[in-house]
Amino acid sequence: MLIAYVSGHGLGHSTREIEILRHLPPEIPLTVKTVAPERFWRTELARSFDLVAEAFDVGCVQRNGIDIDVSATLAAWNAVAARNRERIATEVADLRERNARLILTDVPSFPLTVAAALDIPSVCVANFTWADIYRAFAAEEPGFAAIADELTEEYAKATLHLEPGFSLSMPFFPCTLSVGVVARPGVDRRDELLAFLPPEARERRIALVYVGGWGLPIEYERVTAFPDWHFLSLDPPPIVPGNWTVLSRERMAHPDLVASVDAVISKPGYGICGECLRAGTPLLYPPRPAFAEYRALHATLSVWPGGILLTPEAFSTVMWRAALDAVSPRGAIPPERTDGGPRAARTLTETYRETVSS
Repeated sequence: MLIAYVSGHGLGHSTREIEILRHLPPEIPLTVKTVAPERFWRTELARSFDLVAEAFDVGCVQRNGIDIDVSATLAAWNAVAARNRERIATEVADLRERNARLILTDVPSFPLTVAAALDIPSVCVANFTWADIYRAFAAEEPGFAAIADELTEEYAKATLHLEPGFSLSMPFFPCTLSVGVVARPGVDRRDELLAFLPPEARERRIALVYVGGWGLPIEYERVTAFPDWHFLSLDPPPIVPGNWTVLSRERMAHPDLVASVDAVISKPGYGICGECLRAGTPLLYPPRPAFAEYRALHATLSVWPGGILLTPEAFSTVMWRAALDAVSPRGAIPPERTDGGPRAARTLTETYRETVSS
């Protein structure tokens, strides 16, 4: 059995692991432990697997899609860490019962301790770790310094680190293999998308706005200042302007949607950045300096032809005119290679088979 522990902080970790795990041979039994929505996993991962709804990390407590409550994050992490210490024995027993042969984590550190206790291999898929994120919070909450040190020691227990692009430097992993950006492939279905939108949208350029479950701190009513654009989202904003459509998630797979629009407007995150690069779809984004991962994402976006950085004020007050005018015509930006999923799956498959045969 392969046991995959996947952070429930947003959907980026889930989308990355789904793109990897869907390439595993079906004969490898799989259990996924995550608090990400089960419906999302069942819809996106078309293979047999068990799902256990448990959390082993907390990520960050968000005020919205961009702003982090550092003090609340510290309290939440301390609670999860205490729970992990209490359940190490029961977790080891559970994995023995499941005949675990390989542990995969993205990106909780606790499963690496479990793997060490079981004396089985462990693989961490990470472009950042919570040690990196929390160390950056120590200036505001000094308690995070010791936590980051503890997590660094735990991450160092990984047998292998699969580095999936957009990555920070993580020298504490004893062995690293770069596989490249992991992004789900999208298909351009522009004509189908237009059928779901008002007739006037056919004469306009179309932007997908990633509102997300936490929401974005922007003045939505101001998008009516751009009558040459039609905006859409999968989550409803607080108000729905006249040139905006809320699209049902069942209408179109997210990577296809990214490949079918003229631009994406979003906070920069691993999943959306990968999908935009793969589709050649421009991304308008604000800075996220408080989140350590942003350094790696911005390093790529700043040299990619489709990356368009907005100031925090321009993003929040919807002063998007210059940025929207800078969006390249559809098809002008060549797709980037983002085949880290199958490459990571091949390594996992080889590691699993070696473990079983030994």
